[in-house]
Amino acid sequence: MKLKYVFSSLGILICLSVFADGVKPAKVGEQSPDFQFADKNGKMYSLKDFKGQYVFIDIWATHCFPCKEEIPYLEEIQEKLKKKNIAFIGIATDLDKDEWIKFIEEKALKGTQLIMDRKWISFMHSYDVATIPRYILLDKGGKIINLNMPRPSNPQCMKILKSLKR
Repeated sequence: MKLKYVFSSLGILICLSVFADGVKPAKVGEQSPDFQFADKNGKMYSLKDFKGQYVFIDIWATHCFPCKEEIPYLEEIQEKLKKKNIAFIGIATDLDKDEWIKFIEEKALKGTQLIMDRKWISFMHSYDVATIPRYILLDKGGKIINLNMPRPSNPQCMKILKSLKR
């Protein structure tokens, strides 16, 4: 089972280096690359749907142990900052959509939960993501504030999010 995930991760890295050639990774201060991914019901969301809100992106997977360890901390942050104008978006890299749906339903994950599709290589390269979990913070206009936010378990994460202006 673990070997399956090792090969999946290795495949991701190889695909990123081979297929994303020519796509420049975004930088802090630049407009964030747009994305369009589906929730568990197939409803499509793009970055434009969150315009006017800060956006905290959590790139994760159901097979990622460190990702799962961060869930309680992320939920605590979401609860404490629910009056802040922050959209919390989970974007899963899972290949098995049914397993992902089962996981998010069992854990009753908050925020907008999306799953990557075949465009994931471009997305991962656009944000220069090689490992997960990865957290990204965007401003209300979709510009990148932080491409590598501290994990929710790190008190610095809450401090940064609390400091955002309404």
